[in-house]
Amino acid sequence: MILDELTLDEKIGQKIILGFRGLSLVEAYDLHNYLQSGMIGGVVLFDKDLETGEKRNISDPLQTVRLISDLKDNSKYPILVAIDQEGGKVARLNSSNGFEEFPSAMEVALKEDFEYAQICFKKIAEVLKYVGINVNFAPVVDLSINSNNTVVVGKGRCFGSEPKQVATYAKMFINAHLELGILPVAKHFPGHGSSFDDSHYGWVDISNTWITKELKPYELLNNAGRLPAVMVGHLYNKHIDPNFPASISHIWIEEMLRKQIGFDGLVISDDLQMKAICDYFTLEEVVEHAFKSGIDILVFANQSNYEIDIPKKVIEIAKNLLFNGKLSIVELDKSVQRILKIKNEFMLN
Repeated sequence: MILDELTLDEKIGQKIILGFRGLSLVEAYDLHNYLQSGMIGGVVLFDKDLETGEKRNISDPLQTVRLISDLKDNSKYPILVAIDQEGGKVARLNSSNGFEEFPSAMEVALKEDFEYAQICFKKIAEVLKYVGINVNFAPVVDLSINSNNTVVVGKGRCFGSEPKQVATYAKMFINAHLELGILPVAKHFPGHGSSFDDSHYGWVDISNTWITKELKPYELLNNAGRLPAVMVGHLYNKHIDPNFPASISHIWIEEMLRKQIGFDGLVISDDLQMKAICDYFTLEEVVEHAFKSGIDILVFANQSNYEIDIPKKVIEIAKNLLFNGKLSIVELDKSVQRILKIKNEFMLN
């Protein structure tokens, strides 16, 4: 893919990953149109729909393979096909839809067996490769600092409380995916393990709990050349940025992640329809500040509030901001170039 081949609408569309309903492309008519017109850069798959409680995109292995194959075949440009497949409680491919179960990060780390860990991570990557998924929103590199944390620590999603241990296991996880051409995405920057609240349901203030130690796994992985992509969480710290949570914060992303840590890979937002964002910012504000903050890919999972026309809205908002001089076309091109680099590097589609 080449930047100059894209229209302005398509450039903006490359920055969107969309969640959708349907076990087949036939069931997702609007999505089919977005793919064929090059108006989205990727999709994210879920096993269950949070609003309806029904199966969403995954019912069994064969159906999943067919769906992903159809998504790719009907897209104008190579697409990112993403999923949350950490192991343990956060695994969209699981025994309820015919896939193998894998241990959580905590369970893997408690074994204190690197060979066992490598086998687990390799199997996870192999399953993703088999069905055609090319992006895994994992590993979690949060530190298990707060024992009362329910969203990551309580669910066994952390490898431990010490940065070196977390980075060691995360590196093995990342290597297993890179070897099979799957993009791993470390999360949730700048650290969700000290929080008390869950951004799915409301504002998460880490001002009095977060410690700089939580950045260390990212530094260690980046220094090892094993940090191709980072997901930024909706985490608010008034001492760092008094106005915005990390996911739409220029200070966190450009100053801390890129300049301080030296990260030059892909920056992906957590789901921008979570209540920590949508209850406090309009879609116009989200788009403006996400673009300005340095987020490369905006994720709209369409789980808490289903809006299949989100891409159209985002593209129109971004174009208006560009035309009004509130966003920079130079910065847009830099961001899209990072996305295309990843797509070309991983030979997606």
